[in-house]
Order: sequence, then C-alpha cells, then structure tokens
Amino acid sequence: DGCIDWSVDLKKYRVLAGEPVRVKCALFYSYIRTNYSMAQSAKLRLIWYKNKGDSEEPIIFSGHRLSKEDDSIWFRSAELQDNGFYTCVLRNSTYCMKVSMSLTVEDNDDGLCFNSKIRHLEKAEITKSKTITCPDIDDYLAPYKQPLMTWYKECQKKTWRSSVVVNTTSVWIPEVEEEDGGNYTCELTYGSRVVRRTTELKVTALLTTRPPKVLFPTERHPSLIDIQLGMPLSLDCRAFFGYSGESRPIIYWMKGEKFVEELKGHIRESEVRVLREYLGEKEVQLSLTFDAVEEGDMGNYTCYVENHIGRDTPAPSCKRETCTD
Repeated sequence: DGCIDWSVDLKKYRVLAGEPVRVKCALFYSYIRTNYSMAQSAKLRLIWYKNKGDSEEPIIFSGHRLSKEDDSIWFRSAELQDNGFYTCVLRNSTYCMKVSMSLTVEDNDDGLCFNSKIRHLEKAEITKSKTITCPDIDDYLAPYKQPLMTWYKECQKKTWRSSVVVNTTSVWIPEVEEEDGGNYTCELTYGSRVVRRTTELKVTALLTTRPPKVLFPTERHPSLIDIQLGMPLSLDCRAFFGYSGESRPIIYWMKGEKFVEELKGHIRESEVRVLREYLGEKEVQLSLTFDAVEEGDMGNYTCYVENHIGRDTPAPSCKRETCTD
C-alpha cells in the first residue's frame, strides 16, 4: 500500500492484568523528527490497528477501558485478551509510515504479587552499594504531586535494616549482603488502581581481578597416565572461575599446538559441567574422551582456562607408558 513499515519496535510493553498501561506510538520517539502536535498541524492522521494473524483490524475506542489520547492508546485496565501487536499508522494522501508495538499482559504467578516472566533483572556485587528503582512509571506520575508508593520484598511489607534507605521511587542498599537477593516490588497508587513493577535482584561475588585457575591437573600434581591401546579413556580437567559477569567459562584441551577439533574423530570434548556455583563463581569440569586409544594418540594433552584477564596453563597430562616432558 506504499506505506513505509518499520516492523516491530524494540520497546516491549509488559503489564499485569487489571493494571493500566499506556502504549505510545514509537514513530514520534524513534523514527521521525516531529511530535504529535506538529503532525496534526501538517494534516497527518494517526490511526491505530491491532494485528490479528496476517491482518490488521482498526481499533474501536470505547472510551471506558480503552481510549486514544494524543500519540498513545490507554488501557485503563489491561486484560489477557489485549495481548498482541498494536500498529500506529501516520498518513495523509501522499505520506504513510507505520510501526508496531508489542504488549504482553500476564496474570500474577500463583500466590504472588508479580509474574516471573515480566520481572526486571538487576545484579549487585556483594559488599558494594546498589540502588533499585521503580522502572517505567513516568506515565503514571502526576506533576508536582508526591506519588503514593509502597515497597515490598517477596510480596511482603518488610522491616528494612537501618542502613537501607527506602525512598519514594527507589531503595538504596549501601552495602549489599547475600540475603538482599530476591524480588522487590514497588506499588504505585494510580487513581483507583495500582501500578506494580517487580525487580529481581541477583547478588554476585565481586568481579574477579584474576585469571581462572586449573585445580586438576596441576604443576604439583601432573597427570601421568598408563593406558592400554584399544581401550576407552577419559581425561578430566577441573578449574575455578571467579565471577566475570555474563561471560561463560572458557576451558579447552589441546594436544601440543593442536585443538581437539583438529584431532581424529574418536577424540572429543564433553560439555562443560558445573560442579559447584556460588554467587556466580564456578568450579567446572571438562573431560577429553577417547572412544579407543590409538598409538598415534600418545603425547601431551594440556587443559587451558582463560577469561578477559588472562590464561592459566597447568602441567600437561601425559599419555604413554613412559612420559617425559
């Protein structure tokens, strides 16, 4: 139809059933250099549709539960049936542009005041300070009026320890403890309804300043293995990784200068197995398996571990009846 289609905007609207939500036409915020008033002055019309399968149906605004206000549609009380994609189209006889926004409406999890699928996630390093804010509430704050806000931890009112500062729109923890992890819910009174946002706080160890460490085999305890040709074999490498954010443990085996992928097909690395984990610090194991050992497999096999800081290289595991380095 000659309309420029920006597909689906990155911003996702997520709300609990029964709560209000304002879905803004993203065209005015990310795609064009004009606002709603300027668009009106230019004789451009803003039309809203709801996507149903491959088609778009015009939205009929009842005025009671669903209304159109300037560049947005307001759900006074969102319902599960409101889930889906909403498209705003800005057009006149010679100009047309559109974009879609996604809305997710969920019931509370059983017995809780939130739905785990639409929580926000925050992380905090133990012993450091952390501020937990009440996110995405600007549309529900009245200007020049103090908002009426209540904070909960695990859906219960909490007696906070003296060092924790609970403000209207945030909770400040000056020194994070392990027990501070969990679900924080802010509840804003909005007319006769409430707006709730839940943030899951995950407490982690301090970001590591060291490379990971191979625990076995080590320089003090190198692995010298007597093997029998034609028999299966497994070489195990265990290592400790300090907390380093979202990065996964990097651990791998090499034979001399060759990676396992360059060796014969009967030699394989296992999946990385997490043996222990505490506040994001991990002890992991990677096994090198041989379906049946061949004469050409003899040699030094070394397990390497690394992170963004550096690499640790232990003594090699030797496979031979007599092995000298």
